[in-house]
Amino acid sequence: MLQTILGAKRGARAIRAVRERGTATTEKADAGNPQHMAVPFAGVVRALVAEGDTVEAGQAVATIEAMKMEASITTPSAGTVSRLAITESGQAEGGDLLLVLG
Repeated sequence: MLQTILGAKRGARAIRAVRERGTATTEKADAGNPQHMAVPFAGVVRALVAEGDTVEAGQAVATIEAMKMEASITTPSAGTVSRLAITESGQAEGGDLLLVLG
């Protein structure tokens, strides 16, 4: 997650983006790739599946919490989870890669 910091040094104002410690760079899902599943909107995401799991169409693979509401993220098609991009519960932005179906 990037955090914007405003500061003043020797009378000049500066704005810079600083990456918080312990946060990973997130990968964006490729909208043109039907195997990529993206996080639908910003919130705290928790995966319900693991790599290698077989999933059915419409199965919940993660939950997302935003503005004190929780929703399920479901798969559009059946397949096997070949890669899980979000491995721990944490903040994600809309469009971040959640998982890849194989």
